[in-house]
Parts: sequence; structure tokens; C-alpha cells
Amino acid sequence: MRKVLLATTLLAVSTLALAGCSTAATTGGTAAKSDSKPVYVFLPKSLNNPYWVDARKGMEDQAKKLGVTAKFLGPDTDDAAAQVAIFDSILATNPAGIAISPNDPASVIDDIAKARAAGIPVIAWDGPVPNSQVMGYIGTDNVAAGEQAGEALAKSINKKGKVAVVIGSLSAVNLNQRLTGVKKALAKYPDIKLVATEVSGESIATAQSASETILQANPDLAGMVGIGGSDLPGIAGALKSGNKCGAVKAVGFDVVPQGIDGMKGKCVDALISQKPFGMTAQALQILADFHAKTSKLKDNFTVDTGVVTVTPDSLDEFLKTAH
Repeated sequence: MRKVLLATTLLAVSTLALAGCSTAATTGGTAAKSDSKPVYVFLPKSLNNPYWVDARKGMEDQAKKLGVTAKFLGPDTDDAAAQVAIFDSILATNPAGIAISPNDPASVIDDIAKARAAGIPVIAWDGPVPNSQVMGYIGTDNVAAGEQAGEALAKSINKKGKVAVVIGSLSAVNLNQRLTGVKKALAKYPDIKLVATEVSGESIATAQSASETILQANPDLAGMVGIGGSDLPGIAGALKSGNKCGAVKAVGFDVVPQGIDGMKGKCVDALISQKPFGMTAQALQILADFHAKTSKLKDNFTVDTGVVTVTPDSLDEFLKTAH
């Protein structure tokens, strides 16, 4: 029964993705058209993570400036198989370019190779795809960003105490890189001890449940860090429900509505913004340049879009900018 349900789900996802894309000739070099405009496709890990809202806005803003069509197609939740099904359906439309943020990098390597063989530019965006034929990567230097999060957490707990991590996925390269950075930063402080690491599956509800379990097992916990975009909102929810806002410090990634509310409610001490609006706008420009054969980027390029640490003191000013 589970296999039948999965097959039905993937078929539905594939059908929806096809409905969302313009059809075109499948010969290499003939891009999909929408009202005679080149069509570019962005494949996020999921659509339920609030991080992707700003990313999509950046894509749409840049598409208007360039006079092109851009589509944002992904599974509702972090689902590698569903993401591959959408990728498969997109290939049939022969778009002008594809940007992929993979749930499981290994799962999209074959489709990337097919796209490149058809003459379609493909870049890794937000998350890298090692050992693949992507033309390069644009996004966060995740190890450095993780170090920044770790330093923010250490500062908030006065460089001592027990801490815990909630991470969206252990298969996503970018999240593991952030975790490496967090651990690297915390290792500088001998009085800080990492006592727990839980996986949320990029679900806010699961992140909150995992955080509540950590808090119950560690009543003297000093701080928590959320690695994925859904993790900090879950942590903040657990702190609020347990009346531990302020007593247990919280740091995490992405300036999303739940994180903003948590910071205003004194449940969140620092937010690490990856600037998804600008990252995705720049990714679309890169794809357009590759399609037009005007790009000056070399093969296997890396564009680090940087991060910003947002605190309660800087939050209002940060929110005035496109992020």
C-alpha cells in the first residue's frame, strides 16, 4: 500500500509540475517559452519552509527586471523523491536554465547530467551538489555561516553551559556544513558542552517536539541553535510553551516570520540571515547570462552571497531592506 501511495503521490507531483511549466521542443538549445520569453526554473527543497518565501520574491523581482519568466517549483515538504519527479517533468519542457537546491544531492545527479546534455544550464543554488555536472554554486559559505551562528550562541550564554542542536536534515550537504561550522566555533570554548543533536525533517512541528524533548532531558540547558530554516521557529515555540524564553538562549538561521516574532517576544537572541532575496535574484541573473552566452564565470564557480547576524537591536533596521 505504501508503494502504491508513493507512486500516486509522485505521479501527482509530476503532473502538477508539468502543468506549471510551458511546453517546448525537447531538442537541446531550444528553450521553453512563455509569451516568447525564456523560462527559468528554480527547484527549492520544499515550499513549506518560510525561508523560501523571500527566495521566491527575489526570483520574481529579478525576472521582472530581466523581462523573463521564472518558475518556483518544489515539493510541499522536504522529499527527495518528489523533488526528482518534478525535475524529471521540468526536463521535458527544456527550460532556458535550472537552479537546484537539493534535498539529497546524489538523487539529482542523473537529471543534472541529462539537462547539461540537452544544453540546459544548471547551477546549484542555496545548497551544493558535489560530484555533479552543475556549472557552479551560488549561496552561503555554510561552514563560515555555521561558525557565525556558533559564535553568536557562545556570546549569548557567556561562553559556558550546555547547548543543543536541532538540524533539518543529515543528508543535506549545506546543513551538515553549517553543523560543522557550529561545532568548530563551540570547540573554542572549553566550558561549552554540546549535549544533544536532533533531526527535524525541516518541519517546524517536529523541530518544536524535538526541542521540548531536549529541554525535558536537560533542565539546565543554556542554549540551542537551529540549523535549518524550520528549526529555530520550532525551538522558539518550545521555549515559549515551556516558559523558558530568555532563560535558554536561542540562535538560528533565516529571518522568517516565526523567528522575527520569537525575537520580538524575547525567545530568540540572534538570527543568521542568508539574504535569500538577493541570493536568488543573483542566481537568476547568472542563469540568464549563461543562456545568453555572456557569462564571465568559469566552470565550477562559487559565489558566496554572505550572511548577516541580526540581533534584537538591529532587527527593525534589517527589516527595512529586501532580504
